[in-house]
Amino acid sequence: MIKNTIQIKLNEIFTFLTDLHEEINFDTYKRIKSKLSAQVIAVKFGITEPMLVEFEEALRQYFQFRDDNKKGRISCFRISLWLETICKKLNINFNLDESISNEEMAIKQVRALELLIRDVVNENLGGKENVLLKLQDLFKQEVVEKWLKSADETGVLSGTTFSELSNILLDKNIFKGIEEIFHSSNIELSKSTRDSLRYILEDIRVIRNAIAHNKKVSNIQIEALNEYYKTIAEILKNAKKTQIDPDTYLDLSKSNMEDFITSLKDDNKEISGNIEHIKETVAELKIDTKELRKDTSSIKKRNVIVIIGITLVLLITGAVLFFQQKQTSATTDIGNDLKEVKEIVKGDGELKNMSSTDDLTATKDLNARTKDKNAKRIAIIYFDNSGGEPSMDKLKKGLADMLITDLSNINMLAIVERDKLESILKEQKLNNSKEFDPNTASKVGKLLGAQIILTGGYFEMMGSLRLDARFIDVETGKILKADGVDGETSNFFKIQKQLAWKIINTLDIKLSDSEKKAIELNEKTKALSFEDANLYSEALDYFDKGDKKKAKEILVKISTTYPAFDPAKNLILKIK
Repeated sequence: MIKNTIQIKLNEIFTFLTDLHEEINFDTYKRIKSKLSAQVIAVKFGITEPMLVEFEEALRQYFQFRDDNKKGRISCFRISLWLETICKKLNINFNLDESISNEEMAIKQVRALELLIRDVVNENLGGKENVLLKLQDLFKQEVVEKWLKSADETGVLSGTTFSELSNILLDKNIFKGIEEIFHSSNIELSKSTRDSLRYILEDIRVIRNAIAHNKKVSNIQIEALNEYYKTIAEILKNAKKTQIDPDTYLDLSKSNMEDFITSLKDDNKEISGNIEHIKETVAELKIDTKELRKDTSSIKKRNVIVIIGITLVLLITGAVLFFQQKQTSATTDIGNDLKEVKEIVKGDGELKNMSSTDDLTATKDLNARTKDKNAKRIAIIYFDNSGGEPSMDKLKKGLADMLITDLSNINMLAIVERDKLESILKEQKLNNSKEFDPNTASKVGKLLGAQIILTGGYFEMMGSLRLDARFIDVETGKILKADGVDGETSNFFKIQKQLAWKIINTLDIKLSDSEKKAIELNEKTKALSFEDANLYSEALDYFDKGDKKKAKEILVKISTTYPAFDPAKNLILKIK
């Protein structure tokens, strides 16, 4: 019955996107997204692009597991929570007939889940003293002190918010000792136990916040929470590595319930409804003395750079001669140049200018290890203006946005939206940074939930443009591979597309025929000039600073000149 209701509502909300008259499934959704873009769908659904990514994951889980005896109900409730949110935005009525639990029981289950998480962490780290030592080792001292100030006699974990507690549980250094407990086919909706549990805990957090805001908890939320609690309780009962008995955690008197609701409200003030800020606070590792020494070392390096300035002048002179020679060669051998460009655009050309500090083991076997449901999550960080010319600074935004657009419809890649990147950069006060070293890029990548960072630099001189890309492993901060393309500045659009193909090649992505055709079709549109690429970048900068009027004026001009340039059209739609 629940599956029928979900399918009806899925079909109904997707009529807002397209006139496609067929029962919606994940493949049809991907076709719709390929046609409309993520930005357009998010706007029509009344949600943000990061929220759309989470919705897509719930949608994938639903279609994959809805008929599974163990995971079916959880996958149904996960998509139901998202449908409830979207249907409210679209003024569509949506509810489930099932009613097993009630709001009072939901409050007890929220409290029980919080206590269960605390005790699982305490038990597996050897008691509250050891927990404190572990947290002091992993997180900033001021963060731990804040938790201690709010804690009671049960230990430091009682001073955390639910979001912080969830992220502590899922921290890779802690979860590796706990994973065996939660490893169960009942919750394996994603590629790992950790990711699967993260989705469930995030749903619980949203329901918990509804209680904290004195909002009426919906029937869907109550039933989802009941399903989550029963599943987690059953897993803990059957786990051999824990002595925790979930049945003892639901005992809550009326007075204790009132105290708990009060604590929820205080907790909600702390997080201000902003989960991204919480993740930033919890995920950031404590800066140890070794990192401070690195910072000191970087300052010394800058001083050395000043001393060797004359040497740099000589190197730049050499670069000028190199580009002049290359241009002369290109003029006398146009046929060979066109052949090389054709090979690159097809994605079959030999990768040139390769340099590496390591095997690209994190990405080389991407297709062998994953399907689209396990797509590698890539964050494209703004490239550095290596040439230092101030007028070129804003190009970093346009270049990143165009690469994101080119790569976002490839199923094997999950590309982080530029909006989310801009939000993190502002929170971390990095939005004015002119360069990102591997450590900073790795830190930003962790906050974005990415596995690989793509960044690099660009350099324009004497009518020649060079784009260099670096692949950074988020976990280690190590540069996995570096690659680049160059050509005449006037051919910016072609150079940018060449870089997109090299990224696909370096990641060893095997494109489907439809994906390859879509990219090639995009390349046949009117080429965006270098000047207009800078102009588009300026519009993005105005948009990020909140000046939507100036942004729109530029975007309308670009859309008139380049009717097929989707990034400009999508941003205009977002402004509207």
